[in-house]
Amino acid sequence: MHITPLRSYRATLIPPQGGCSGRAGQSAPALPTIRLKASNPDRAQAAAQHVTGLPVLHVELVSSGARAAA
Repeated sequence: MHITPLRSYRATLIPPQGGCSGRAGQSAPALPTIRLKASNPDRAQAAAQHVTGLPVLHVELVSSGARAAA
């Protein structure tokens, strides 16, 4: 039996109607994201789309390094 470790991913979603209704000169609103654990980026993308029902723009691995103390 082969156990695949899960990694943390952040998926950027495309909201309905594109989500970009700002005027010229205004900063565009940030796209929604979801964090999830998966064995690889393809599975993370499929899971994000399944859970939210929204298309996924891209998926990135979230660093598992230790956080710096402030």
